[in-house]
Formats: sequence, structure tokens, C-alpha cells
Amino acid sequence: MTTTDAPRRTRPETATARAGSRVLRAASAVERAAFAVAAGALVTMTLLMVVEIAMRYFIASPIGWNFGFIQDYLLPGYFFLALAYTVRTGAHVTIDVVYQRCPAPVRAAMTVIARVLMLGLSALLLWAGLLTTHDAWSSRDIPPPGGAELSIPTWTWHVLVPVGAALLTVRLVCDLAARRDVRRDDEKGDDA
Repeated sequence: MTTTDAPRRTRPETATARAGSRVLRAASAVERAAFAVAAGALVTMTLLMVVEIAMRYFIASPIGWNFGFIQDYLLPGYFFLALAYTVRTGAHVTIDVVYQRCPAPVRAAMTVIARVLMLGLSALLLWAGLLTTHDAWSSRDIPPPGGAELSIPTWTWHVLVPVGAALLTVRLVCDLAARRDVRRDDEKGDDA
């Protein structure tokens, strides 16, 4: 029997591992959907600005409400809904000059430290966003007609912050759990 014919030893999949895999797949699907909404917000911002400029200079009649809509809905949606996807794909800002020159164990430790710090900040952002959204909801905060470009309840745009922060928090927890599992598997492999 050659080494290629030997039965492969695989780690038995536990119920916890299956549940974790389902959570990770669900989180990734929600992240992709949120990222699609964020991309749609970016396209909408661009189109609104092009239409605003065209109407202002060619018709002398600007839209008027587009800046409030961009500021209150599209920019926060674009930013907060893309956070988790950005972290998952590694498109966030890193200091590659330092990071790439470090040995693999140091890079792994740096990544874990960064993820833990990000997790703390995202949890704080989630908490603050929930409080702000709750305050806007419970006080029925709506700008009076004429007091803002859009007289829409403010909770409808405040909610983008806790939604994005919740997605980021789940992503960071999943990432840290996956790193822990890989480290545990590496340690078991060294013992064998």
C-alpha cells in the first residue's frame, strides 16, 4: 500500500463545528447582501450627484433633497454596511510595510490583537448605535416640515450604525473563533 492509498485521517465533525459552520455561512451571506446594499448606495450617490449637477447647470432647478438623502442614508449605509465584508476580504487598512516583514507567528499575534481591539470598538459602536436609535425611536424624532430637506423619522437612518456594527461584531467573533480552532488543530498535529 502506497502513501496515496492510505486512508485519510480527518477530524470528526462535531455538532459544535457544524453549528459554527452554519453560523459562518449565514454571516457571510448577510455580509454579501449588506455589501450589495452598500454598493447600491455608492452608485445611487453618484447618480444623484450627476443629476443634481445637470439640473443645476442645464435647467437651473436643482433637486434640493439629494444632499440630505446622501448625508443621512447613503453615506452611513455605504460605510457601515460594508464594514464586515471589508474585514472578511482583508480590504481594510493595514500597515503592510511592517506586517509583511514580521515572521508568521508575530503576524498571527498582531492579527489577533488587532481583531480583539476591533471587536471592542465594534461592540462599543453597536451599543452607542442601539442607544441612539432607541432614543430617536422612542422620542418619535422627525424633523418638522421645512426644518430639513427630508421630513423622515431619524431612527430610519440611525439604525444603519448598529446594523453595520452588529455585522462587524459577528464577523470579528467568527474570525477569532476560526483562528482559535486553527491554532488548536496545529497544536494537536504537533502532538501526534
